[in-house]
Amino acid sequence: MKLLLSMNLMLFSFIPLFAQGYEDDRISWNKSRPAGYLTIRNDLNHQDYILGTELGMVNARRNLAAFITFDARPYRKRILQYQGNNMFFQFREERYFIGAGAEYMRKIKELPLAAFIQLNGLYTWGQYAGTDRKPDQGWEIVPRIGVALDLQSYGWLKVGYTYLDARSYRLDKHRLYIAITGFLSKGR
Repeated sequence: MKLLLSMNLMLFSFIPLFAQGYEDDRISWNKSRPAGYLTIRNDLNHQDYILGTELGMVNARRNLAAFITFDARPYRKRILQYQGNNMFFQFREERYFIGAGAEYMRKIKELPLAAFIQLNGLYTWGQYAGTDRKPDQGWEIVPRIGVALDLQSYGWLKVGYTYLDARSYRLDKHRLYIAITGFLSKGR
């Protein structure tokens, strides 16, 4: 018990140093080195909600980022599937997306804001609960555009517009994009 207490005390005593921007003088960070980041993001509208993660590298000198993504609908959405002759079946659909993309970000002078444009290539697939039928699957190109708030070099808070075709019957393709990003390594 004493060992566990002393380890926690030692661990938590270093946290304020990192929060205050403490840097060891023996380590020299190269400013042109890419920084790794992790993003939790949402693509949502009044009909649907997609939750995802993004893992990537950003080169702050050129304002470019390359990333990989995984997104999923965190619930089963009721979907109507047209069967012909005015007949529809209702299924509970699970939907997943995996992909890669690139982003260009341009800082707005004298403000902690930046404008970004993002292009993401996704492969989407899914399944219907309780049946062996499969929904439409395939490749999609997803553009995003918006603004990002710089969180004092700890990451970004992004808000923007997304055009995402989830390949589901009668779902709106225009979505709101909300994301929060945190840096995993220094390089900026």
